[in-house]
Amino acid sequence: MLLKRSIIAIRNLPRNYCSKSTLSEDEIQKFSKMANEWWDINGPFNGLHSLNQLRVPFIRNGISSYQKSTIMNATPASLLAGCSILDVGCGGGILSESLGRLGANVTAIDPSEENVAAASLHAQKLKLKNVTYEVNSVENFQTLNPTTLFDAVTASEVIEHVENPEFFIQTCTNLLKPGGSLFITTINRTAASWALAICAAEYALNVVPKGTHDWNKFVTPDELNSFFTKNGCQLRQLHGMAYNPFLNKWHWSRCTSVNYALHATKSVHN
Repeated sequence: MLLKRSIIAIRNLPRNYCSKSTLSEDEIQKFSKMANEWWDINGPFNGLHSLNQLRVPFIRNGISSYQKSTIMNATPASLLAGCSILDVGCGGGILSESLGRLGANVTAIDPSEENVAAASLHAQKLKLKNVTYEVNSVENFQTLNPTTLFDAVTASEVIEHVENPEFFIQTCTNLLKPGGSLFITTINRTAASWALAICAAEYALNVVPKGTHDWNKFVTPDELNSFFTKNGCQLRQLHGMAYNPFLNKWHWSRCTSVNYALHATKSVHN
């Protein structure tokens, strides 16, 4: 029922509800076609499952270090208890579920009906009641929920697939409480990322399907940090990430020329 209501909400919203949009129909269709493969750990998203080894602790530790007051009576099994998180571009829910299992109250949104259906079905099987999925774009979600703010917003492997990345960051920031955290993982726009993330990963090794990424839409750390600054956020952490496709393992790296993760916090005066 929730899924049906969400689909109706995004379809029936007036076309002039927002002067800008982050949606790319080509990107939505691309991932919708793979919706049944999100939870195949040996399928095209196996690298995202493995990425949880880095991004979940990165988010957990970032919140616990900079927002201690948002976590209430946490135990080892519920390290994010009392924390509200918006997961933007959740896909099949790979990250959303992991954050939910740490006790966070997760609202996960994605503009693809097929992705949300796959995520909702998987969560129902696990009886995860603190993870809610909704078919929506981030700007539409904000329009429909103008007073809703979150302790943290995550957008993992998303910004390189949206239109107008600066507006995307602005909207994500608007959905944060003062002092709240924004977590981004993405791909840098460098010669190295062209060689490794496009040529090697998509065409030589078939780590991800061909055409998954558009190098021109990659965002550099400096560009992202400038978006943060314009929206009253302070960069807290920037780490490079490296992937071994043969072992399906990720590790932190000093090099940010390909994959990287950022954590920023919103000014308490906003």
